[in-house]
Amino acid sequence: MNKNKLGGIILTKLQLGLAIVILLLIGSCSFDKNASPSAPVLTNNLIPQSPSPANNSTEELLVVNLKWESAADKFDVYFDRKNPPNILIAKDTTAKKLLLTGLQYDTKYYWKVVAKTISGSEVEGPVWNFTTIAKNISQLNGYAFVNYDVTTMPPNTVKILFQVIDLSGKGITNLTESDFEVYEDGEPISISESELNIKKREQIPYNIYTVLMLDNSTSLKDSIETVRMSVHSLINNLLKNQLVSIYSFSESQYKLQDFTSDTTVLLNALNNYQLGFSTTDLYGSVIKGASLWKDSYQRDSISQGCMVIFTDGKDTQGSHTLAEALNSISNKIVFTVGVGSELNPEVLTRIGTGGFFRAADLNDLEKEFIDIQNKVLNYANSFYLLTYQSPKRGNKEHTLYIKIKNNNYSGESSTLIATYNSNDFSSKAIVLNK
Repeated sequence: MNKNKLGGIILTKLQLGLAIVILLLIGSCSFDKNASPSAPVLTNNLIPQSPSPANNSTEELLVVNLKWESAADKFDVYFDRKNPPNILIAKDTTAKKLLLTGLQYDTKYYWKVVAKTISGSEVEGPVWNFTTIAKNISQLNGYAFVNYDVTTMPPNTVKILFQVIDLSGKGITNLTESDFEVYEDGEPISISESELNIKKREQIPYNIYTVLMLDNSTSLKDSIETVRMSVHSLINNLLKNQLVSIYSFSESQYKLQDFTSDTTVLLNALNNYQLGFSTTDLYGSVIKGASLWKDSYQRDSISQGCMVIFTDGKDTQGSHTLAEALNSISNKIVFTVGVGSELNPEVLTRIGTGGFFRAADLNDLEKEFIDIQNKVLNYANSFYLLTYQSPKRGNKEHTLYIKIKNNNYSGESSTLIATYNSNDFSSKAIVLNK
């Protein structure tokens, strides 16, 4: 055979083999569909995964901490009772968790996470779902943990701030040290040897910021005085360290009084609660009110807010959407109070993360406001601070487990799991008397 012809055949086979190898390599890779063609990016580690609650789980609490895993930089979270979920409840959050309150009994919820990178790439995760507990289960003696912060202090002190609620989301206020079991790396912590103690909320500096957002649209023209007097009852029963701000709203939001604990100032400010305009910016008022405070949970102080919204109707202005309103109150406590036949109970229930209170008529408003104040008190008193002296030493990670004895609830939130590092831990210096 001609040498040139033979060489050509060999070259052709080499080229064919090389082409097959390239095709196999391309077929085995996964690329971000939004990435630049010149810089393909693998997306397997960006796709949101490992959801909590687990997909298709049941008997979840009315307070749920959504969690997921992803290597992305920030996230959008969608949550709804419909599939696919279209309501954006958190935008560009950098945390891989989101606390939801005010869920409904025996309801199936759908949620998804869209992962984003600094470069502008987006990866949409799968739709997950969970179902909340049936109403009769709330009668069980069950408890769950929410909101905690773990810190360490020299020489070897570990502090954990946490909250305990029942299965309906009501704060539990009467637990003592003997009601808890605490484990460090799987071993029980001795109360006496570790100097373990648990303080109640009353022993922790705590400020409660409360926004009163009061509808004054023209549909209330004959009821302004009744509403004003009903709010008097809440102000006259302020909690210790509670600061209140008052706004009225119809066409827009008008500040009657900034945050203060002075009841005289607040009552005088209510005199400026007068009739407004024939349009109701309910969703804009939710957004405005939610912007007025920021919750902070630290071992030595707690700053927590809530909003009480009163209305006799629904959003008629259309300047903002329900999705925008829900996004603004993510992880915040909101109580909605409604009266009248023009309400949209489903919307007020969704906005009312702490509860929706429907008054039979205006004369029942005072009772509803007092009930809300009692709920705020229970929620505030359900915080605990656990402190102990750890025997661990060295630059190592350790895991804490806190459980409540005789707890009938065994779901994920029935155990508080936290980690800390014992770097720089040492023993206390002992001074001998001469």
